[in-house]
Amino acid sequence: MAGPSILDVEVEELGSDGRPRAVFKWDSMTGRLQMSILPSITMPKTGTSLLHKCMGPFLPAGYPSTVTPDYTPYQIYDSLQAFASTIAGLLASRAVFVGMGVGSEDASLVTTMLLYIAQETIGRVATILFAHQFSQRIEAEVKFYRFFADIVNDTAFVLDCLSPAMPTLGRVVTLCVSNACRAVCGVAGGSSKAILSAHFAKAGNIGELNAKDGSQETVVSLVGMWVGGFVVSRVHGTAATWRCLIPLLAFHLWANWKAVRSVRLSSLNTDRALIFFRGILDGQLKGLDQVGEEEIILGWSNESSGLHGLYPCRFRVGVGLKNLVMTMNNRASHQSQVSGDLVQLFRIFHEEEYVLWFDIETREGIILLKDTATGTTQARSLCHMLRCCIKIQAPTNPPVDAEDVEQDDRGPRSRRITLAREPGEKLHMVQEIMDATEHQSNVSNGRQRSIQLLKDTLYENREQWSRIRDQAEQAGWDLDLTNLVKGHATRIRLNAPLQDKKVK
Repeated sequence: MAGPSILDVEVEELGSDGRPRAVFKWDSMTGRLQMSILPSITMPKTGTSLLHKCMGPFLPAGYPSTVTPDYTPYQIYDSLQAFASTIAGLLASRAVFVGMGVGSEDASLVTTMLLYIAQETIGRVATILFAHQFSQRIEAEVKFYRFFADIVNDTAFVLDCLSPAMPTLGRVVTLCVSNACRAVCGVAGGSSKAILSAHFAKAGNIGELNAKDGSQETVVSLVGMWVGGFVVSRVHGTAATWRCLIPLLAFHLWANWKAVRSVRLSSLNTDRALIFFRGILDGQLKGLDQVGEEEIILGWSNESSGLHGLYPCRFRVGVGLKNLVMTMNNRASHQSQVSGDLVQLFRIFHEEEYVLWFDIETREGIILLKDTATGTTQARSLCHMLRCCIKIQAPTNPPVDAEDVEQDDRGPRSRRITLAREPGEKLHMVQEIMDATEHQSNVSNGRQRSIQLLKDTLYENREQWSRIRDQAEQAGWDLDLTNLVKGHATRIRLNAPLQDKKVK
């Protein structure tokens, strides 16, 4: 008997959580479509299944497979901080009402309305100014601004509780500053939450994640209001209010700190990039968890450089050509020297999407980004700059002390000048001219050493970058999301050919 002309087809139906619900099979022999319900979806009514159903309205579909692993600890601590913040907010609101004279016969409706208008005006102006000045920095430093938002929010609570003890003018100023703090919290907190939602949404379900997060906050705030109402009705007097408020604010900040510390971002900002590439250049591959543990949220570090074990090195990414020229001018005596070094620098980096200048003497790095630069370009340029830092601080190149530079076989220069004064003033002037010439020679030599260092490290960076990029991707890092620019970014475009011309 001849075989079937139509092949058997089996289709598996998946639910919104990604789990199979049913199987449809086309039987070519009978010509019928058969459906079978998978028994795995018929769950017994146990405590676990009931809890799952109750949590369904507050968790994204397919949880936990549709979110990143750090979503759960973050949401737990975020709910705890929201609970404490709601209670503290009620205590602060009561203090504001007392300061406005609510319940007092001397209270003036017009005065209260004018105070409200003043608060709203200051708050909205603060919103505009903060968003204009810091909006471009939030994405790169999302953890910092998420925690910073709660710091200024708690500051607003403290100011509200201080306002009743202030004179009339002081109360107005205090409440206006308090409202400005809340406005800053709204911008920083709202923006950082949106960025974190995009990070948590592994399946691209950002809209659902935000909606479910709103449901969670609603329930937590509602419970917090019930508990806060009980607390406010039992706590009376200034001293009792502060005894209750301070532990709540401390718990609020602790929960926020734990929440942001639990997040494991796959993008590289300045601090994460320094930790990761410093490890790579030392032969250690660090993943998201390792870097997250070492990352500094508030910018506090034992190293003044922030380069994790290196001597102080300063650097800026995404600045303009003017900043580079000013930096190079500080080490040059003539404008022609800067122009020549700039042309030489652009020739070195004409095939790259960035331009790096690293001064050996001042240990200052300047990274210019071309108009074609991407996030990966920023990561590559920082890796190059770290190579320069490590090279000059190797045992063969110890940090140079200013006094050591001025000393030779005849002793310190200050002693030579003193001896030169004895024969006469003219000899002293000659010695000063010689010293100035020697200083310019040292500066010129240092600039040439900087350029040679850039050439050597650029070759190394090119040779090893493919391997470093592959290792970073294997460790879970997305180099395309790298953002090292703080504030407004500036790009450059080279319109003139800079390749060396051959003489015919």
